[in-house]
Amino acid sequence: MIDYYEALEILSQPIRASDLPHSLDHMRRLVEALDNPQHAYPCVVTAGSVGKGTTCHQIAALMNDHLNVGLFTSPHLHSFRERFVINGQMITQVDLTAGLQIVNQAAKKLVTYYSTFELATALALWWFRQQAVDIAVLEIGIGGRYDAVNIVHNTLAVITPIEYEHAAMLGGTLESIASHKAGIIQAQGYAIAAPQVAEVEALLREEASSQQATMTIEPLSTLAVKACANLIQRGIIPTIALPDTSPDVQLMGRMERRSLDGKTILIDGAHTPNSAKRLRAAIEQLNPTATVQLIIGMLRDKSVHDFLAEFDHPRFQITLTQTSSHRALTADEIGQTAALKQAQIAIQPDFQTAVDEALKASSTLIVITGSLRTAALTREILGLLDADALYESRRTRAIFEGKNYLAKLK
Repeated sequence: MIDYYEALEILSQPIRASDLPHSLDHMRRLVEALDNPQHAYPCVVTAGSVGKGTTCHQIAALMNDHLNVGLFTSPHLHSFRERFVINGQMITQVDLTAGLQIVNQAAKKLVTYYSTFELATALALWWFRQQAVDIAVLEIGIGGRYDAVNIVHNTLAVITPIEYEHAAMLGGTLESIASHKAGIIQAQGYAIAAPQVAEVEALLREEASSQQATMTIEPLSTLAVKACANLIQRGIIPTIALPDTSPDVQLMGRMERRSLDGKTILIDGAHTPNSAKRLRAAIEQLNPTATVQLIIGMLRDKSVHDFLAEFDHPRFQITLTQTSSHRALTADEIGQTAALKQAQIAIQPDFQTAVDEALKASSTLIVITGSLRTAALTREILGLLDADALYESRRTRAIFEGKNYLAKLK
C-alpha cells in the first residue's frame, strides 16, 4: 500500500508542448477501462483564459446547498487535493491515494503515457461516481478541443474571456487559441459565453453554428447564474433560487486581501493583460493616489510586456523577481521584456528577499502578482498556512518542481 506522497509521485508526469495537440483517443481508452464514470452524472465544462476557475466555483456554489456537486479545477496552490472537491470539501489523502492506484492500474494495462492532468481528470471522474454526485463542474486545463476534460459529453459549455496565452501549445495566434477553446461546444449542445473581442466572438458563433449548438453571450458578472438558469430550464437540475449576479467566492490567491504590520497586501494570480487591467482597477479602489509597491514573478509563454504595461506609472514601484516553477522567467528576463518608461523598476532575483524588502518599504499597499505560483509562494512566506498545510504544500511542490520531475521533462 502506497502513501499519499508516493501517489503524488505517480501523478507527477509532465506534459510537453511537443505532445500537443493530440487526439483524445488515448484518454477515451483510459475512462473506458474505468467503465466510463463520466456517464454517471451530467457535466458542466468551462474553458477560457481568465476567470474560468472562479466561474466554476461560482456555479458550484450556487448548487452546493441543493445538490451533491463535484468540482474539478486546476491548478492547485498548495495541495493537489484542491483540484477535487465535493460541496466545498477536498478529497482526503486516503481517497486520492486509493483512487489513483485504480486509475494507474488501468493506465498501465493500456501501456500508454498519461500526463499529470490526464491522470487527475480520470481520477476526478472516477471519484465523482464513487461519491454519487448529482452533477460535476469541470474546468478545462489548457485549450479545450484536445483537453482531457473534453472527453465528457457536457450538458453545458461555459466560456469565459479568451486572451492570448499558452501560445506555444495552442498555435500562436488569438484565433488558434480561441479555436481550441471553442472545441468544448458540442454537437446539438448548449453553450454560454462571456463577451469577447469581435474576432473571438465570430469564431465561437461559427463553431456553435457548425455544431448546431445553441449559444448565448452573457455578462461575465452573471455567467454562473445564467449557467444554472440554463440547467434549470432544461430540467438538468431542480429549480433553485438564483441571485441577480454571480456569488462573490473568495479563492486563495485571487484578489486575496491581507493585513500585516499596518500594510495591506493584495495577492492575485493575474497573468494576462486583461487580468492586469482588473487588478489595476482593484488597486485604484484601494489606493487611488499613493505609491504602491508591486512584486511581480511570471511564467514563460505569457504576454509579459502587455501585462506589465498596465502598471507603467510613476506611482508604481515594481520589483521583478523569480517565482517557484521550472517555467518561471528570471527577474532579468522579465525586465528585458518589460521596457517600461515611467514605473520605478528594481530587480531582486530572490523571492523571499523581494517580499521582505517590500514589507520594510514605506508603501502601505503591497501587491504581489504575475502567476498563481507567485500567489502560492507568497501565502507560504506570509504564514497563511497552518503547520500541516505548509508541510503538504512544500512536499507537493518538491514533487512537481523537484529534480525527479525536471528529469522527466528531458
